[in-house]
Amino acid sequence: MISIVIPVYNEEQSLPSLFSRLIPVMKDYNHEIIFINDGSKDESLSMLREQEKNSCVHVIDMGGNFGQHEAIMKGFENAKGSLIITMDADLQNPPEEIPRLIEQFRLGHDAIGTVRMKRKDTFFRRYASRIVNRITNLITGFQISDYGCMLRGYSREVVERMLKVKRNDIFIPALAQKFSHNPVEIEISHSEREYGESKYSFLKLIRLFMSLMKTAYMIRR
Repeated sequence: MISIVIPVYNEEQSLPSLFSRLIPVMKDYNHEIIFINDGSKDESLSMLREQEKNSCVHVIDMGGNFGQHEAIMKGFENAKGSLIITMDADLQNPPEEIPRLIEQFRLGHDAIGTVRMKRKDTFFRRYASRIVNRITNLITGFQISDYGCMLRGYSREVVERMLKVKRNDIFIPALAQKFSHNPVEIEISHSEREYGESKYSFLKLIRLFMSLMKTAYMIRR
């Protein structure tokens, strides 16, 4: 089984397109799609509930806004697949790229990272990402090209190891790299955000950077 884990926060505008593109992509796979509503204040939750008519769709309501990390970890706790794929709901990472991650898993890779090509983000976001990537790789000794891309795949074994780390400030891609035996990166396309606004304010980006640094130091130790 393939598990798709998608945190959702105020994405009512993008959800119809996400449903119409993701569900056809997965129709030929034994799969489940787990949406985690992270305290949305718009109609996202009711729209997600409507999709539960599809037996492959499951919705978890966090009951408040706890952040992307907590939402993903809740999805990990409930995922049943041998491969667990995370992605955003904003469609900047096309669902059509998912079969390429599944192919890498079938080739024996237990952590499939992705690198956004021709990024459609602002210059500030791209420049900040390059700095964070370089600093983190220096600390950890890894060679991860793009820590910030959400479309990633993890084997069940890697996810189970991450779930044993009882900390709420870990950065999942870096920790997965530590626990994997045969990681790989692939290049994927990147789209402009069509609906709504980015959830990452400058303050949230600083907090994300601090989380990444804490994880990097933990891995180094």
